[in-house]
Amino acid sequence: MSKFAKGKSWIENRLSSDMELEGGHWIVNLVARKGTGVQGYRVSVVYLPHEGGGDVEVALPNAASTADVHRMTRELEDDRSRLVDLFRSARAP
Repeated sequence: MSKFAKGKSWIENRLSSDMELEGGHWIVNLVARKGTGVQGYRVSVVYLPHEGGGDVEVALPNAASTADVHRMTRELEDDRSRLVDLFRSARAP
């Protein structure tokens, strides 16, 4: 079971099983979770290192519905350069 599996209030979609970034290998997931005070889902991209250690999480705009979450997943799966840019922006000092 995934670290993020939390029932029906969470959606987790794999964007990449092995993405090489800054000399390391990462699993990349889109995670959407219902939150208090938010209509729909809070969405983020989470980078989990294969070698262990801390993850990197990047917040994205909220999604109104599960259809929006799945649309965002498809768009990010097809846009590797955006995933790289999101990762770099989160790691920038």
